Amino acid sequence: MFRVLCFCLALVVMGRGLVAEDAPPAPSVLMRYNAVLSQATANGSSQPVRDFEIRCLVTPHPEGGPTILYLMDESSDDQPWHEQFGQIQFDAAGEPTPLFPIQRHIHDGNRSWIGLRLGHFPAMAKLTAGAEWTAGSLSYRLLEDKTVNTQPCWQVEINAPQGRRTTLAIQRSSGAILSAQQRYFVGMGERYDLNLKLEESAAADAEIREAWTKATGPLLKLKQQLHLAAGQPDANFSPEQLQLVKDSLDEIDQAADGTPFAALAGVIRREVTADQQREIAVAELAAKFVGRPVPKIAVTPLDGGASIDLSKPEKLTIVHFWEYQEKPLSEPYGQVGYLDFLAQKRKDQVQVIGVISDKQLQNPAKAPAALRSAKKLREFMNIGYPLARETEGALAVLGDPRTFGVSLPLWVVIGTDGTILHYHVGFYAVEGNQGLSELDAVIEKALKGT
Repeated sequence: MFRVLCFCLALVVMGRGLVAEDAPPAPSVLMRYNAVLSQATANGSSQPVRDFEIRCLVTPHPEGGPTILYLMDESSDDQPWHEQFGQIQFDAAGEPTPLFPIQRHIHDGNRSWIGLRLGHFPAMAKLTAGAEWTAGSLSYRLLEDKTVNTQPCWQVEINAPQGRRTTLAIQRSSGAILSAQQRYFVGMGERYDLNLKLEESAAADAEIREAWTKATGPLLKLKQQLHLAAGQPDANFSPEQLQLVKDSLDEIDQAADGTPFAALAGVIRREVTADQQREIAVAELAAKFVGRPVPKIAVTPLDGGASIDLSKPEKLTIVHFWEYQEKPLSEPYGQVGYLDFLAQKRKDQVQVIGVISDKQLQNPAKAPAALRSAKKLREFMNIGYPLARETEGALAVLGDPRTFGVSLPLWVVIGTDGTILHYHVGFYAVEGNQGLSELDAVIEKALKGT
């Protein structure tokens, strides 16, 4: 049930950033939104895909926009835990710092990120009759006024690249966002709509503000320490990042106890436990193979020709196991660009072989399409090193990390005597223009025979 308590005076102060010198501080506001994601169908109707709730605490400031703390009640696996909470502040121009909350949607393996508008609209001063303006790649346009549950509202249309559109209903008296209708497209033009509706809104007393501030403190600190980019794919944390999360668990549990963030704290602990188990499994694989002869395995060049026996390399060899599919394609693209740079740099001493490890190759009906997709990717990425496909289950013999729920790529460095010198699962840390410095150091050491 939609419920808005009578705190209009405080919210007017929040929306306009004006307050008398002797006026009491405006109260914080606790809001609860319901969100429904729907897919448009061919007949013009829509089919709900999932729904979730978002709660936020909006705290006004005498000058400038408010601070918004938010928490998503997300039961699906689509949303990574580090994107289920956050804090928004606004600069002098009304732009969010760091970013609006984002919701991830996975469709046919493609990841889409949708920025969410909630809590408060910071650019109230721009809402005048016929107003239109741009900010970055977004264009804003004021539409006709509307009424939402007896509340007079501004209606703002926001257009973004790729046909994305958001329509907001903003309470005129306060700047509170009462609803947001967002349209976007994925894949081959499939339309989706994400509709947010404010269900409850109430003044937050000091106890609630203190609980939210205490609960989010260690969470926001951890998020900052992890240096995760917004919209990053599933967080395959490095050992250092995983240790940061592990070290923060007890503090997060204590701070979140008895608050809406307690369930999120439990999710983080469970995922860390699973990450630890995967880390142990991968470490055991590396220990099993490094320093030992590579098993007798072979791969077939993508463009045909004689099989390549990986157990008898002619040069120091880097074998890169990855799906090598044109789509879905998401950052960091298997790091093939960095690998191609390394291959060119070391071409006189090292051979690089990319092995297409898409499970579709095991299905005769789907294998041709998978191979065509790999060729398109090669062309798109301008990959100079040769690609090959598995013919004797090479990845399975070398311990397919996907068995443990760990995503490819897998990197294996094989010496000229057939010994496995290096075994790495996942992406390498890359800083600036250094490229795959860790892998290059392995190669340098091997070439020097040390």
